[in-house]
Amino acid sequence: MSSTTTRLILVTDLDGCLLNKHDYDWSAAASTLEILRKAKIPVVMNSSKTVPEMTQLAIELGLQGSTFISENGAVIRWGVDVAQWGTGEPVDESEIIGASRKDILLVLQELKQRFQFRSFADLGVAGIMEQTQLSEAKASLAFDRQATEPLLWDDTDEHLSEFGSILSRHQLTLTKGGRFWHIAGHTTKGKAMQRVAQRMSVPESTTIVAAVGDSPIDQSMLDLADVPIGIPTANGLGVTVDRKRGIVATRQGAVGWAEAVTKLLSRIEVPLTEN
Repeated sequence: MSSTTTRLILVTDLDGCLLNKHDYDWSAAASTLEILRKAKIPVVMNSSKTVPEMTQLAIELGLQGSTFISENGAVIRWGVDVAQWGTGEPVDESEIIGASRKDILLVLQELKQRFQFRSFADLGVAGIMEQTQLSEAKASLAFDRQATEPLLWDDTDEHLSEFGSILSRHQLTLTKGGRFWHIAGHTTKGKAMQRVAQRMSVPESTTIVAAVGDSPIDQSMLDLADVPIGIPTANGLGVTVDRKRGIVATRQGAVGWAEAVTKLLSRIEVPLTEN
C-alpha cells in the first residue's frame, strides 16, 4: 500500500494489552511504541481509565498531546494530533458522550435496596487501591470520573440479568471489563473510535483503523475496526476476532501487544521516517 495515500490509526485498550494487567508494566512494548512514533502513526488509547489517569499515562508513554478515549468511550479528550492528522483545528478539550456520572449514581442509589454491588463511589479511594493495587495517587485519578461508574458485582448471575434490564430502561448500559462491570450511557468504545477516526481522516487518503483489545468491553471497537487485534488473557482469548482480517497475539499483555502490532506493521508495510 502506498504511504502517500494510506493512513493507519492504531486504537488500543490499555490494561491487559499495552499495559500488563497486574503490574501495569509496558516496557516490553516500548520499542514498538517508538517505531510507531517514528512512522508518525497515531496511537489512540481507548480505556476505562479516566481523563486524569490517561493524561498521566500519555506522558509516561510518550503520547502527550495525543487524542485519547476514556471511560470506555464516554469521554473523548481531543489533542493536538487532530490538527496534525485531520481537518479540524487543534483543540484541548473533553467531549462527553452519553450520561453523566451524577445521573448514573442517582440510578444506582435506587438499586442498592434490591441488589448487592460495590461501585467506585462505594469503594472510595482506599477500596479502589485494594482492588487494583494502584497507589493512592493513581487510585484518586481513577476515582475522578465524568461519565461512567465501574462496580464489583456481589450478587447472583440471575440478578445481574435483571439489574442490566433495569439499567437499560434508564438508558444506561452494563458491560463486562477486565476487572469490573462498567455502567455508562448509550456509547461504546467502538462508537467513540469511529468518531475519532472520522475526525482524523482526510478525504484524499484511505484510513485503516486497527483496534487492540482483550475483554468483552473491547468487542465493539474490534467489530468496527478494519484490522481487529485480540490479546489473550490468562483464561484464553476473551474477544472474537475475524481471522481473515484480524490478528491474534500468542502472548498476554505488553509482550503480546508488541507481537501483534509488529505483525500489523509488516502486513501493511508502513515506511519508517527519521524523526
